[in-house]
Amino acid sequence: RSDRALVERLFSEGLIRCLVCTATLAWGVNLPAHTVIIKGTQIYNPQKGAHVELSPLDVMQIFGRAGRPQFDKSGEGVIITTHDKLSHYLRLLTASLPVESQLTGALADHLNAEVCLGTVSSVAEGATW
Repeated sequence: RSDRALVERLFSEGLIRCLVCTATLAWGVNLPAHTVIIKGTQIYNPQKGAHVELSPLDVMQIFGRAGRPQFDKSGEGVIITTHDKLSHYLRLLTASLPVESQLTGALADHLNAEVCLGTVSSVAEGATW
């Protein structure tokens, strides 16, 4: 954890110019970058016991690090995949996909977390939350 905090700090200060990480770490790192490169589009899914293609959400989340308006005027996303998957990712990146919230199914868990954190401490605060 201390190594991660150090690398994040050095990257955000511009002392490290290139950060290479796994897709899992890319989900957890909240650092803006000018260019984001996804090298390889398959990740291991333990539930399926096999490698699967990155989901549209994964790709958009990772590419969302590139060119954040408060830090940069533009950004670039590069995806390196196999030729047979190229049309899949072109469709993904040029299509308008519906956004569907998944919060309702886990609302009780999120509210419970707020209670544990102390940000919600009464029924009235829970109703407002």
